[in-house]
Amino acid sequence: MPKPKALQLPADVWRSLRHEWLWVYRGPVPQCEVWSAEIPVPAGVFFVERGQVRIQADGKETLVPRGQAFFSSPRLRRHWFAANTCLLSVGFRSQWPDGTSLFRDALNFAAEAPALRKATHGLFASIHGARKIVTYRQAIEPASCSASEWAAREAAYAAWFVVWMETLQQLGVQTMPQVRASRRRVDQIVAWLQGLPPDQTTPSLPPDLPIGSRRAEQLMQQQFGIGLRMFMERRRLDVARERILTDHDTLKEIAFALGFRHASHFTAWFRRHTGVSPSEYRLSGVEQAA
Repeated sequence: MPKPKALQLPADVWRSLRHEWLWVYRGPVPQCEVWSAEIPVPAGVFFVERGQVRIQADGKETLVPRGQAFFSSPRLRRHWFAANTCLLSVGFRSQWPDGTSLFRDALNFAAEAPALRKATHGLFASIHGARKIVTYRQAIEPASCSASEWAAREAAYAAWFVVWMETLQQLGVQTMPQVRASRRRVDQIVAWLQGLPPDQTTPSLPPDLPIGSRRAEQLMQQQFGIGLRMFMERRRLDVARERILTDHDTLKEIAFALGFRHASHFTAWFRRHTGVSPSEYRLSGVEQAA
């Protein structure tokens, strides 16, 4: 089978990617033979080194046997681990500036990926040195490092990310097309929209932008595949998710702060976008942190 052609994008488009490396760990899972609650998870991949895993996401259940990898999308899921299951896992967030995923197709599937497995073992060694086992809890603990150590880790993650991208392309997962537009003007629009209060739902343009709203819509569609209003809607959803999980405000207070006149409207809007109610989402975050 011929190797798929590598995705070619302008350098400034690659630079616009937002990366947040969350963990790389290798070790036993904390709880076995019981289904977890439905929890939000970031993008990532895990290899089953021992045991087996069952995943429920996107309305389907996937069995991941020993030796296979599971490629996960950032969304809600439940999992079940067989006794003595051991995983090798990488978790991260990687998005275009508007918050959209790099890939059009939902992931959440299992497959063999020997090249990525080798790269993931190499990443684990780069981050954790000679340690053989690092649990999830240990991997997410904040740790201090020097500037040179930080740079080395970033380089290791970046090299791994390339293999991850190539693996998904080989498995037939389509990348999101990114069409180059006027980057300077798009950046102006995005910076302006991100500075607006989250309860503002009607988009506006920077006063010094020498283009009209129709052209701005075209640029946003070309660059991100969404228009001004949808960009603001996704931004408001991001703020809602963050406040639900991190604020001590009531859901009603959060609803009013985001511009909803009635808490019931906020609940219906949030459920339409995420599939769960705000209270269920808050509970899932509490259970994940427990």
